[in-house]
Amino acid sequence: MYELSLEQGRVIKIIEEKKHLSFIMVKIQGRESCKAVNYNYITGPVKVGDQVVLNTTAVRLKLGTGGYHFVYLNLDNQGKSPVCPDMNTGHIMKMRYTPLQLRTLCAEEEGSPYHELLKDFDNLRGKAVVIIPLHSLLAPVLITYKYFYRGKKAVYIMSEGGSLALDFSEQVRELEKRGYLDSTITYGNAFGGEYETVNIFTALAAADRAAGADLIVAGIGPGIVGTSTKYGFSGVENAFIEKAVRILKGKSIIVPRISFAEKRKRHSVLSHHTITLLSELITDPVEIAVPDNPVLRKICSETGLEEKHNLDYYKTDEVQSILMDSLFPFSSMGRELKDDPLFFATAGLAVYKI
Repeated sequence: MYELSLEQGRVIKIIEEKKHLSFIMVKIQGRESCKAVNYNYITGPVKVGDQVVLNTTAVRLKLGTGGYHFVYLNLDNQGKSPVCPDMNTGHIMKMRYTPLQLRTLCAEEEGSPYHELLKDFDNLRGKAVVIIPLHSLLAPVLITYKYFYRGKKAVYIMSEGGSLALDFSEQVRELEKRGYLDSTITYGNAFGGEYETVNIFTALAAADRAAGADLIVAGIGPGIVGTSTKYGFSGVENAFIEKAVRILKGKSIIVPRISFAEKRKRHSVLSHHTITLLSELITDPVEIAVPDNPVLRKICSETGLEEKHNLDYYKTDEVQSILMDSLFPFSSMGRELKDDPLFFATAGLAVYKI
């Protein structure tokens, strides 16, 4: 039932070094060199010549990790404890009871400077929370938001439904670099955010009180799971996120997954993930912005989404222009903005509902 594929190799090149991770090339005996990611705060710093053990499971199964293996152990770092001041000062464990468990300072714990701020938090006061179905839709939401609301703070909450490590997201790094993203929060077993939290409720509290968000965007990191079954996909957690937003008296804005370039029937036009989420799993009305398209109008009407939710149709010309002018490298499942404009523009339309 379970499988962990481990292989040993030697580091032959450092491709790029970031604050918390390194991209490297590793030579495994008898095979061509391969790409790998080293999380510096888990397996320590890495240098050319180090002997490392790689977790090669995902690449061997041809899963979506960008072709990267992951350093599981650096044999030349044995006995040395990785040091990351941002993470290794608290008492909350992430990835608990696994060989890779690590301690973090969560914003709500007693040793945190934010403990008193979050202690009795229970109200978002109507603050907008945009909930995205795919990580690749984070950029169009934030870029459109910053176009209309210059000077306002945007905070991203990454859940544990996809990648656990926020640092793996090149999109997040680029959004921060360009000034579209002000702060990040990770909760549950996800880690690497500017703020760590225990669950979605305290993540929302930290976004409001600690990070001072004007807009909150929440959703999974890279790597959604799907099984071609009705409920077997990572995005069902957006129902729980929406419920938390509602309990905390925020304003839930759901981004539907829409694509006219998708070849898979279950995700073509309006994804079955979105239909399932909005017709069955989210029980109260939420805000939804949909491109003004006759095919989409027909689907939303026939599935009952128009009647159940606060759904509005918008022209996408303005948002598409904003996204094109940003020159941001939008990408999702190998498709760029020009390949699937409504997919990305739909996320930007959510800003109209704020």
